Amino acid sequence: MKVMIKERSMSTSAGLLRQGDVAVLPDEEIKKVMKLKPGAFEILPAEPVFKKAAPAKKTQKRARNANGTLKADDPSTPENEAWEDA
Repeated sequence: MKVMIKERSMSTSAGLLRQGDVAVLPDEEIKKVMKLKPGAFEILPAEPVFKKAAPAKKTQKRARNANGTLKADDPSTPENEAWEDA
């Protein structure tokens, strides 16, 4: 759990921490210290972990005529006929 130290200094499993330091400590250690010194820590909210969604790839391949040759693009049309969705 992520905590910020409120005491002047304190010895923890993460080493010697001073006032204002932020550390990740085991829950059991936090409970034990909070029992003895209730104001020793400020428990910080966990940062959400965001996974980036993979962008949907539009795969395209070259369009072919009936005889297997590559199809050319017609510049007079807005879409590109030389490529088709895979």
